[in-house]
Amino acid sequence: MKHPITTRLRALRRQALRRRTNRPGSAPGSFAAAARPHEGAAPAPAQSLLLHYAGTGDVHEQPGAAIEAAGAAAAAADQTPGVVWLHLQGMPSAQQLQDLQQAFGLHPLALEDVLHRGQRAKAEAYDAHQFVILNLVRRDSQDEVCQVDQLSLFLGSNFVVSIHDGERDVFEPVRQRIRAGGKIRRLGADYLLYALLDTIVDSGFPLLDALGDELEALEDEILLDANQEARNRLHYAKRELIVMRRAWWPQREVIAALMRDDAPCINEATRVYLRDCHDHSVVIIDFVETYREMASSLLDVYLSAVSQRMNNIMKALTVVATIFLPLTFITGLYGMNFDTASRWNMPELHWRYGYLYVLALMSAIVAGMLWFFRRRAWL
Repeated sequence: MKHPITTRLRALRRQALRRRTNRPGSAPGSFAAAARPHEGAAPAPAQSLLLHYAGTGDVHEQPGAAIEAAGAAAAAADQTPGVVWLHLQGMPSAQQLQDLQQAFGLHPLALEDVLHRGQRAKAEAYDAHQFVILNLVRRDSQDEVCQVDQLSLFLGSNFVVSIHDGERDVFEPVRQRIRAGGKIRRLGADYLLYALLDTIVDSGFPLLDALGDELEALEDEILLDANQEARNRLHYAKRELIVMRRAWWPQREVIAALMRDDAPCINEATRVYLRDCHDHSVVIIDFVETYREMASSLLDVYLSAVSQRMNNIMKALTVVATIFLPLTFITGLYGMNFDTASRWNMPELHWRYGYLYVLALMSAIVAGMLWFFRRRAWL
């Protein structure tokens, strides 16, 4: 029977090493990925949701909107003020990527990175748009396995295209802010990009809070009883921290790159908010590093507790063996089969109270040794 921690570790390793690669010999910007035997059938096309809003007026939402319609709305927004936001939930198909290229003029190399999930977080500037990749770390609610989803964001002058290859939509709070109005409605598409980035970055705080509580509980458990279950959970927590660090460490560089003056489609007013988002990413990395050091110290504490428990066991066995050593000598001495008629034999063998004398002697030796051990603080 497999241990639950072993199953979760296997799933975590698959998440960390998951990556779709190009077919050998394919041209750059190709939307055909190499097949993986263990991935099974191809997933369904991504679900789309189109939002079109301006500083005043209603918010137009179109679930399941065609990508061509979103591109037409973005083209129409060039004449009238407004922001077009197209969100794709799930892994887009090759046809959907081609439609995005034609509707919004997205670069094929950027769309290729969307298809080949498992990318490192990065920000790349093209002639007509800004391309950003971030990773969202979450825990599966069923088996609590740490999952890493890729989020791809395209920023144009008046549009934002977001692609999330996971199953759960994390941008609903941003939509609620758009429906409620306020600053996000008055500012442009670059502020919408900031809102999406901030949502992705801040999603790490609840996960780190839960992981911190688990490490504190593990610390109490290890100090009370350093069992194997605590060791297994501690090892899994360390592997989770490795996955988190790999996913979140490059995000600081990405946000810092968007804060520079050479980032296209980013206004100076939005860079102020990006600095706050950058601060949050730095805090998250600090938490990850702190928890990694805490997990490493907890492993040292576990090994010390196991060693201390073994020392206590060995000390108890040594005390028992030391106490029985003189008793074994006495019983062995009086158990020798010599000629009882000889005058050189033990006189106690003919004594009426010899047996009681030997028992009293052994009891006195045991009591004396225990008193000596306790006086020397060996017990």
